[in-house]
Amino acid sequence: MADGQVSAVDIEEYRAFVGRSMSETDIVGAHVAAMMASILDRPHSGAELAAMAQYGLFLTSMPTGQLGPDGHARRGEFMPPVRLPRRMFAGADIKFLRPLKIGQQVTRASRIASVEHRHGKSGDLVFVSVAIALSQADTVCLEENQTIVYRGLGSLTPPVVAAPRAALSPGESSQDWLPSSVELFRYSAFIFNAHRIHYDFPYVTRHEGYPNLIVTGPLTATRLCNFAADLAGRPIARFRFRGEAPLFVDQPIRLVGRVAGAECAVRAERADGVTGMSAMAHF
Repeated sequence: MADGQVSAVDIEEYRAFVGRSMSETDIVGAHVAAMMASILDRPHSGAELAAMAQYGLFLTSMPTGQLGPDGHARRGEFMPPVRLPRRMFAGADIKFLRPLKIGQQVTRASRIASVEHRHGKSGDLVFVSVAIALSQADTVCLEENQTIVYRGLGSLTPPVVAAPRAALSPGESSQDWLPSSVELFRYSAFIFNAHRIHYDFPYVTRHEGYPNLIVTGPLTATRLCNFAADLAGRPIARFRFRGEAPLFVDQPIRLVGRVAGAECAVRAERADGVTGMSAMAHF
């Protein structure tokens, strides 16, 4: 298989993983809530885990020697053995059914829901959908459908050149965010994510062709989720987000949102005005 190309035989091999499942248990520790709050510079109190802090649970115990060259777990165990080199968290649809209680055991049931093959500008793309349910005391508290995308190396990604952003539309509010390498490091440690594009500058620039470290997708989603909840002044029942373009460290990001009834549309804009992530919160 050439870089960026997937054969029909490959897709059949990957689709054989559909239906594969696994179950894990963890304890919702108070330290998880405290770490999430400290990364975001937000206060924390209470006996419930904040929305999006679930990514700090179920940290992998895979030995370092079993990780792939990009820092991710080697493929072919739970996830399909997709041989395209780049792996990205493309987005998710999360339903917050009831709060996760701190101090109690939680179970995560994961299942490969689908494998899709598409063609993009950089070549072939493989989308793997993972259905996840978090439960406490045999009651489902959170449902999530994650989408992981694999693609070829493609061409080099040019640096972001700052440009005047468009004026906000009526009813929109904004918040500035400057993601630092310290924040990226702390968040990667929080979710025990060894993906090198978030902390290894020589790797991400020389091997993956990006101009700088990439902001972790779930971190941007967490910022947007909190921003939407703050705008609406109420907790979020469902949050859907989708990555559209890479966001880079040490470059200003503008979070933009507008509440309309029981929904809040939010997005994260780069310094050049390009939307890096869009999302919709439902209350």
